[in-house]
Amino acid sequence: MLSSIQRFLPFAILSFLLFAACEEPLEFDLNDEERLVIYSNFSDQQTLEVFVSKTRSVLNTQPTTFLEDATVMVFVDNELVEILESVPAAESGDKPAFYKTLKLKPEVGVVYTIKVTVPGFDPVTATNSIPPSVPIESVAFSNTGQTEVNQSKKIKFDVSVSFVDPLEEENYYHLVFLQKLNSYTVSPEGDTILDNTIYNAPLTVYPSNLDMPVTGYYDHRSFLIKDQFFNGEKLRLEFWGMYDYDPSKYIPGDFVIELRTVSEAYYLYHITLSRQVNTDNPLSEGVVVYDNVENGEGIFAGYSSSFNSFKLSN
Repeated sequence: MLSSIQRFLPFAILSFLLFAACEEPLEFDLNDEERLVIYSNFSDQQTLEVFVSKTRSVLNTQPTTFLEDATVMVFVDNELVEILESVPAAESGDKPAFYKTLKLKPEVGVVYTIKVTVPGFDPVTATNSIPPSVPIESVAFSNTGQTEVNQSKKIKFDVSVSFVDPLEEENYYHLVFLQKLNSYTVSPEGDTILDNTIYNAPLTVYPSNLDMPVTGYYDHRSFLIKDQFFNGEKLRLEFWGMYDYDPSKYIPGDFVIELRTVSEAYYLYHITLSRQVNTDNPLSEGVVVYDNVENGEGIFAGYSSSFNSFKLSN
């Protein structure tokens, strides 16, 4: 189950790589010079994937163009490990064009550097690693009500998550929620036949206590966390939210919780991105989205994951 969840996460939770156009910030280049934009959130659960685009003018309202003529290399200790394979948009399914490793699966604690070259652009580099995962200690989940609107059933829920933060080190987290849905058909004999499984992000999730040390991501479905106020302590976080589904097409399965232990670069990028998106006042000073790409823009950041789930049959 976890491998299928991991493949789906970058798209279901945050529209993660379509995920709001690869979760890239609003690239407004007031100069004539275009720069490369790199996006890669990588983990030890899958091969390394890198998305490459370019900055665009504030006057350009066209969708982001993902480049297919890049050379993407990954290094460890200044030694070339692999040149990533290009996956054109026509072959990438729901994803835009991207680049992936065929052999390398990133490991926790190893420092990786990527170098990206595209004709007509300065080469760009970025370096990061995957921190060790912090396990989820316990999960509690309960349905607290439901309503039906047209063909959609809306389920309100409470959920709590507990984990122990490692002592004497800065840790950063991204807490993600998913509802498993099983599509089905009914045979002429009346038997229910299960088909595909999807992992649906809740409509909304909110902290039950506004004093909790979490920052809501811009999608209102997941949370960024820094252990500034609870270093080395056990933390219990409580939330409420709502998900919906079409009961004529799906049967609810497990409610899944992913706790990502993320690098500092991952945290800084996504929290500044969220602040930028949530800036309501057009006259306020703009938020500069963090990046760690040398000679370009974007993010190359590692994370590891622990999973837990609650069976609705409980």
